[in-house]
Amino acid sequence: MKRNLILSLSSDSCSSSNNASTEQNGATEFSPPESAVRKEKNELKSYSELKITGPPLYNQGVVTESDRSQYSQLLETTKKNADRMLLDSNRTALLIVDVQPEYWSECPAVRQDFPHFPQRLSALLEHCRAQHLEKCIWVRADYSSYEKSPWLAQFARLHQGRIPPIVKPSSKWESFAEPQPGEVVMTKTSWSSTSDTDLIDILRASNIDTVLVCGLITSVCVQHSAFGIFEAGFRTLLVTDCCADRGKARHEAALALYGDYMYELCTVASIQHELRPRTSRRKNHKKRRPSLPRAAAQPTNYATSANTSRMQLSPKQKRIRVTSCTNKISVPASAC
Repeated sequence: MKRNLILSLSSDSCSSSNNASTEQNGATEFSPPESAVRKEKNELKSYSELKITGPPLYNQGVVTESDRSQYSQLLETTKKNADRMLLDSNRTALLIVDVQPEYWSECPAVRQDFPHFPQRLSALLEHCRAQHLEKCIWVRADYSSYEKSPWLAQFARLHQGRIPPIVKPSSKWESFAEPQPGEVVMTKTSWSSTSDTDLIDILRASNIDTVLVCGLITSVCVQHSAFGIFEAGFRTLLVTDCCADRGKARHEAALALYGDYMYELCTVASIQHELRPRTSRRKNHKKRRPSLPRAAAQPTNYATSANTSRMQLSPKQKRIRVTSCTNKISVPASAC
């Protein structure tokens, strides 16, 4: 019975492979099996159904006229200040989340689907530094203490050891992503870079209004960090090609869920195009004032000018002749 079943399966596989190949004009044309076609369609899925195009609730609660008026004023202010939506290097910060060996060079599951991540992140760092970005902030994960990271106990219970919860970071950096002197480096003990850190205080003290977010892992720490920055009131932009995840599907699904809903989506190319020092823009658009014509020089009459200073008199003009009627009297200059 078992032997017959094996033969049956082998014959089915052979017939399916024969059906996958058809001969036309003496040439063999390969047509992939249905399973491969279905797999390809799933990989090309755009997650468009995950996009939120309307309000999260049909009933928004008790909305008063004052609320509507305030919202209208906010929209008008946004339109008037459209120029402020341009990326100003003096008011923009770059946040690099968890780009460390534990999540890249020692994590094959991330590297296999994002081979261009190092080059893209290097290009982003180079451009931001060249534009003298106000702040480059590096955040590293340190999940080595159950006291500092109380969520570790629940994470361990949920996964029953399948995913090791403890992360003890080394002092090493990736060769393509290493902080320079003057850039901020901080440690986080949670998935969000804003939980129990000084990140928000640093951003506000530096007069930052826009934050570029990138790093590892897209659907976990990058996502949570972007949420925290957005909730604190900052304009948040996620640099999509400078993020990576444990699989491309997780990466794309995370962006489809919240991209352009809580944070804006951008790429390295768009940042290179838009991010410039704001002072240079003002200089280029500054109107030149027309130069005023200089008044023609008039000869000075030292004899009739009452406000003439002695410092303007030459040695030859030490005596001034004052004419009164027909009498000419010489008066020393010191007596004037």
